[in-house]
Amino acid sequence: MDARPYDWSDLEIFLAAARGGTLASAAETLRVDASTVHRRIGKLEAAMRAGLFVRSPRGYSLTEAGQELYGHALAMEQEATVAFRKVVARDEKPMGTVRVATVESLAVNVLPPIVATFREKHPNVTIVVDSRQSLVDLAKQEADVALRFGATPTVGDVVVRRVLSAGVGLFASRAYLKKYGRPKTPEDLYDHALVRAAQEHLGLPMDRILERYGNPANVALRAGSFYARIGAIRAGVGIGFVPLFLAAGDKSLERLHLAFPETPRGADLLLVIHVDMRKNARVRAFVEHAFAALVAQRSVFVGGD
Repeated sequence: MDARPYDWSDLEIFLAAARGGTLASAAETLRVDASTVHRRIGKLEAAMRAGLFVRSPRGYSLTEAGQELYGHALAMEQEATVAFRKVVARDEKPMGTVRVATVESLAVNVLPPIVATFREKHPNVTIVVDSRQSLVDLAKQEADVALRFGATPTVGDVVVRRVLSAGVGLFASRAYLKKYGRPKTPEDLYDHALVRAAQEHLGLPMDRILERYGNPANVALRAGSFYARIGAIRAGVGIGFVPLFLAAGDKSLERLHLAFPETPRGADLLLVIHVDMRKNARVRAFVEHAFAALVAQRSVFVGGD
């Protein structure tokens, strides 16, 4: 016949009584009162349908059934301790997978060297990069870390670290400038072909500048992707804003310094994790490493000219 259901914690009380030999000793070890120990042992004996202790004025001693249960309970305790230590050790020594959600421009131009140096320190961690255009949901565990541009989230159970404010610049290809001339004032943009953001990004500060000074009839190309816009500017399609980290070192492009009343600005670069991941060793290690590496590259994002 199957034993009646019992509480796992009854085994902890049983072990304390078996080791201490008295109710008082078990109660002191477990920090409960003796009556609780007495009641829980009685409950366990009822579930086992067997007497586990011989009671005497000198204390509690194990019966044959009690000795058999003691061996099993001790093995369970030891196994639980080993499992706990392994989990703790796993969290203390980063290993496993860190899923990073980001945009393609960062995935291609910024993340690779960060991952390379991170892997030198933590070879047991695999980085999985998700560069889909749609925002992932950290609460649904679609990613562990988000590296993205934008405003600091004001809702959701997330921890946000603002890394830096990424700069943008107005660029044209040298071939375009040679063919169509160089604009010297913001108003000169009215006579030039422009490369602008896609409809869903029209609210960006840099695109509002082009909307204000440009001629709608001269918008040569719209694209949501930074890569598509910078590719068009390189090809001489027109003039447009480009994040400085994408234009860095590109000899085919020339930055145009026009005296706009408002300063063209990009967006904050953010590292975002869900609050539940704060104590995860591998996620914490990656975020700390990525933050330091990105700050070290600040001049690339902000620009020096």
